[in-house]
Amino acid sequence: MAEAKKLSLADILAKRKEFEEMVAAQLQSERPAALASVLEQIELFNFTASELGLHAAPVARASTANASNKAAGTRVMTKPLKSTKGEETGVWLAHPPKFLEAEGAFASYKAGKSVDAWLVTPADKKAKINFLKKLASREGKVPNKDQMGEITEAEFKAV
Repeated sequence: MAEAKKLSLADILAKRKEFEEMVAAQLQSERPAALASVLEQIELFNFTASELGLHAAPVARASTANASNKAAGTRVMTKPLKSTKGEETGVWLAHPPKFLEAEGAFASYKAGKSVDAWLVTPADKKAKINFLKKLASREGKVPNKDQMGEITEAEFKAV
């Protein structure tokens, strides 16, 4: 009988690397067909993501919230409205911030005057359009050209 040739450790590692490369190449060539087959079965049986064990992690958003707010599950909102007489800022959700009434924002809007003074960033078109929409809804009066500034009627109506 022929005696088995002893391989050195370097030869064994080289053959192992060659084998791993062959396996990787084979997997890469069979992957598209395997994916098509799996997708066909998912569609045929109407599997849901949870049935397949796929649970999407919530997408992390960049925000200015500190870690304690994230841990508590609180929501950090931007406050696009500001008081003209103090440092107070606010957001108009279900009800307008109290400082708008106290400072005459509604009277100014009714009179056709600009309401940019109550916006934190008057150049922010989205915030301005939202504010004007809420004022128009509350007061029943469409804003005039002076109040809209750089915003076109089409942009105002689109939102």
